[in-house]
Order: sequence, then C-alpha cells, then structure tokens
Amino acid sequence: MQIPTPMTFSRSWPPLTAIWAGAPWVIGMRLWAMSMADCPPSPRDRREWQRMLDEKWAAFGLAWWAMSTQWWRMQLDAWSTPPAAAAWHDPARAWTGAWREGDRWIAAGLRPVARAVTQNRRRLARRSP
Repeated sequence: MQIPTPMTFSRSWPPLTAIWAGAPWVIGMRLWAMSMADCPPSPRDRREWQRMLDEKWAAFGLAWWAMSTQWWRMQLDAWSTPPAAAAWHDPARAWTGAWREGDRWIAAGLRPVARAVTQNRRRLARRSP
C-alpha cells in the first residue's frame, strides 16, 4: 500500500488568507467611520452602512450558490464513476479524494467572501484620512 502525501488546503488557503488579512482592517475602518458619524447620520454614512449590509448578503448568497454548485458536481462525479474505478477499493485513495473534494468545496464558498473583503479594503483605503 502506498502512503498518501500530506494533505493540504491548496485551494482554500489563498481566499482564507485574504479574509484573515483584510477583514479586521475593514471592520476597524467601518467601526471608526461609525464612531465619527454625526447624529443623525449623514446620507453618505447611511449609504455606506446600507452598502455594507447589501454586500454581506450578496457575498453570503454567492458563497452559498458556489458551494451548492460544487456539491452537485461532486455528486455527479461520484455517480458517473464506474464501480470498478471507484476509490472505495482503496481507503487511503478514498480519504485523499474526499479531502481534495472538501477543499474544493470550501474554496468555492470562500472565494466570493474574499473578493468582497479585498474590494472593501481597497475602496475604504482610498477614503481613509
């Protein structure tokens, strides 16, 4: 039996790193902007807060859609594989394949969120004092 290579998060690591690096900065900038807002908030502040909420819902919807699409692809691949070539004959191969599929699935869900965080960081950096 061949020992499988160490499993890594090769697909999900870049978007996860982008979220990890950018989200605290974006949160900090938005909290700072909220603390500096007038009472009642200006139209610009209200538009920014509404945009923040809309972007969260959009990123969530895109992530949900991407993950469900990836899940259906995994199901299609599993059902279209001939039984003689199925990975369940070799448990190590089955585990490695499941790990890779899970990594693809997670990466599909993280990409829209990472894209939104990166765009917000760039946009808010242009506006920062």
